[in-house]
Amino acid sequence: MANLALFQFARAALRWSRSSLHAAVAAVSLLSLAVAPSLAQRSTPPTAPVDAFRQAAAGFHELFLHDECIGENTQQPDTCLHVRKHEKSFTFGGKTGTVYNVTLRVRGLFEPTTIVGGEAPDPAHPFFMVGGLSRTTDYSQWSIEVSEPKQTYTLNHYPATSHTIYKEDFEATVAVAAGASVVIRVVDSNDRQIDNGDKLRSDRQQIISGVVDTPLAGQMVRFDVVRVAAR
Repeated sequence: MANLALFQFARAALRWSRSSLHAAVAAVSLLSLAVAPSLAQRSTPPTAPVDAFRQAAAGFHELFLHDECIGENTQQPDTCLHVRKHEKSFTFGGKTGTVYNVTLRVRGLFEPTTIVGGEAPDPAHPFFMVGGLSRTTDYSQWSIEVSEPKQTYTLNHYPATSHTIYKEDFEATVAVAAGASVVIRVVDSNDRQIDNGDKLRSDRQQIISGVVDTPLAGQMVRFDVVRVAAR
């Protein structure tokens, strides 16, 4: 009898152990299902708004504008003949009613112009001018024009003009409203420009590394979007 009682006890204990094990496994499974979505949410970076902002400014990104030479200028060999105006335009995206601060990397090979009545917001890059008017229309003005908030941003303002090609690489922030028209423009009142293609001056034959790795004649600018933030 003692042996029978011991056998029954052992069998009951085994059934209890298996039942407890199954219950424990089920509990762990339920806990995993409850926790997994929370962990997934925590591990997903909040990139959607950032991506949407950058998409709004996509028209700026990798935009390249080249003022090409169309002929020689024998009277001033370090210049060339060119078309007086070049521009590229696009409509800014974004949410209606929102104004965005768009920070751009600007790389350019420019001749100088002089703007009066404007403001240079960054002392480290005084050639970036907000507003104002050109005092030297016979030297090319490279600019960003935004319809809303209406503003002109000049990229090549210098205190004096000269036959010089300036190589600039800087960041600048412009304000653009959703749905605004943006125009990247270079305009000149005469038919000649300082030529980066000239081979006799030390400031010529310059490149924009990774964009223009072989020197090009004329002048040019390249934009890349660095960041975009809603005001």
